[in-house]
Amino acid sequence: MMNIVIDTSILRKDRGFLNSDILLLKKLSKLELLKIHFPWVVYKESTSHNFKDIDSVIGKAIKEITSLNRKGISNEVYVELEEVAKKLDSIKSTIDKSVDKHWTDFINDTGAILHEINNEHGKLVMSSYFGGDKPFPEPKSRKDIPDAFIYEAIKSIIESVGNVYFICADNNLRNVVNDLGSSFAFASYADFYKSSDYKAIEDEYKKIEHYSDELILLKENTGKISEFAISEIYGDVFAGNDQEIFHESLPSDDNIGMLQDMDNVTVNKIHLDEIQFIDGVFYIPINISATFGIEYFMFKSDYYMEAEGRNISIIDDDWNKHYFLIYENFNVKLSYQCSIEQDSIKQDEFEFDTEQVVIDELIIIEK
Repeated sequence: MMNIVIDTSILRKDRGFLNSDILLLKKLSKLELLKIHFPWVVYKESTSHNFKDIDSVIGKAIKEITSLNRKGISNEVYVELEEVAKKLDSIKSTIDKSVDKHWTDFINDTGAILHEINNEHGKLVMSSYFGGDKPFPEPKSRKDIPDAFIYEAIKSIIESVGNVYFICADNNLRNVVNDLGSSFAFASYADFYKSSDYKAIEDEYKKIEHYSDELILLKENTGKISEFAISEIYGDVFAGNDQEIFHESLPSDDNIGMLQDMDNVTVNKIHLDEIQFIDGVFYIPINISATFGIEYFMFKSDYYMEAEGRNISIIDDDWNKHYFLIYENFNVKLSYQCSIEQDSIKQDEFEFDTEQVVIDELIIIEK
């Protein structure tokens, strides 16, 4: 997965996250082809600037509206306008929260990561500030302090995830980040798109482009997938007592038993990165765990050798001279696959079907 950091110098050109570049990166992020990282200083620079501008615009609007009585309008209309001004003033008091929500919604929607300032960053920045070390072009360059925190954040992100791709219009910051190693800096989105590593992401996206919107919806609706899988396991796949179960670790001589009950059905993982799209149908692999209560026939000699460390109950000790009828609980690991048609997702119906269930492991529960 490609990890990218976007600087304030780029984001301030599209503060509403509305332009095609950020919309493309948002989609690629939701498809898990890349991960967006925001240093805290980038977030704070952006939100504080947005708040200042919006607050100023609304403040000017209130001032202009409340001065309209001097421009010759009727008192009745002016009273209505005063109510508008009061409403704007009420909205003005919530702008900081609204600006922050705009950002946090984008972060949550894309799965981006907001990196708080590391405890060590302050010391490193101040040391570089007084020494004129990177990213400061000279000692005590106060205007570069925010960039120094972004620089330290990128170093920490590299330590955490490896290669980082940094999009930044500021020449000095871009150049010092380029010199870090494991970092690749670009002056614009357009330059970033020309990189060979992005081309690989673009090629991957082209393979799934015609069904990418539905794939994103699947990724956003894992709860529905889980609900269906659990319901199917309980209701249809292993429905009813005395269903035949085969597994090589079941200690009957033919490895066959009869399912009697089932509990603790849990979806462990939905393999979103392994979803297949074939002829208009999505196939979704899932790992599920459960507890099965199974009856099976066990040689009496085997029972006397193995029963001590296991939770085995004898259901019938006189079945015949060779076997006991045994009941035992096992922890079970299942590979489950369900399917859903592309049109079902488009129409927001999410009608799944069960395709395959395989018992991967039948695990003995020790006393």
